[in-house]
Amino acid sequence: MTSFLNRVTQGPNKPFQRLANSALLALSAAFCVAEAQAAGYAGTQFEIEMVVFSREEGMQTSRETWPATPKLAYDKHWVDFNSPSTNDPLLPALEPAANQLNNKVASLNRNPRYTVLFHKTWRQVLQTERNAPAVLINGGTPSDEHHQLEGSVTISVSRYLHLSTDLWFSEWAQQAQLQPTDWNMEPQQAESTGAQGIAVPTQPRAPLLPVAESEPLGLGASAEPATNSVNGSNSFSTSADFASFGDKENTRALPVEKIAERVAVLQEERRLRSGELHYIDHPKLGVLIEVRTVEHTEDEEQDPLLQSE
Repeated sequence: MTSFLNRVTQGPNKPFQRLANSALLALSAAFCVAEAQAAGYAGTQFEIEMVVFSREEGMQTSRETWPATPKLAYDKHWVDFNSPSTNDPLLPALEPAANQLNNKVASLNRNPRYTVLFHKTWRQVLQTERNAPAVLINGGTPSDEHHQLEGSVTISVSRYLHLSTDLWFSEWAQQAQLQPTDWNMEPQQAESTGAQGIAVPTQPRAPLLPVAESEPLGLGASAEPATNSVNGSNSFSTSADFASFGDKENTRALPVEKIAERVAVLQEERRLRSGELHYIDHPKLGVLIEVRTVEHTEDEEQDPLLQSE
């Protein structure tokens, strides 16, 4: 493009030269404005609504095959919908918000070829790719400590809003699973037990926060302490690792993995525009996601859990 402009602007064609220079300046200015706008998003809270659905005959009707050895793993820096806010531990770090895509979900539910697995809206402070946490996602039919849909999505900011999906849909094996005595094995050891299929890792979870004993009007004294449905402890975690506070001796260990017969994986990188509905296609899964701006009052504070340290 530059060499073309150099050729046509050489010689006596000065009007065209001025036009070409003006166009280049306009493009450069537009790029700088867009970059500055996206960079200004870091540390800003957005409202995110996401719908994930499956296609009943998706893989059969497409030319794609189920991956034989998919790489399934969770990021070490994660947050889920039970993670407590650092500003107020009685509130979630990912603040729930009203759904606005109910009409889309209703259309999907009316079609027998589709099954809605996940639909949620939350508010999140967006950070750069390096500092952005992975938001853990699950949905569909539960099985033991797993769901049909599992994985995570990461929404970050660099020169633009950016979405990274790492989702998988599992069809569980019918043969005998790993025995409870094998649950504390490392994945490599578990694979050597003879179980056939694909090892699906167990999703980490932030345990629920217990009810405060100092609740007014004696509500706290009469209520049972909130416990995590997974490990039954009264602890909670505010970090991406497994450092938690509570009685670990009474915490039941989660199985390392569950064996699936087939797993469809949706790993996608996508640029997003604020206020626009985006669709991510896959033979087995589909994702609808919209990121919306949020207006705040001056006294509202951001949650440090979702920010860089």
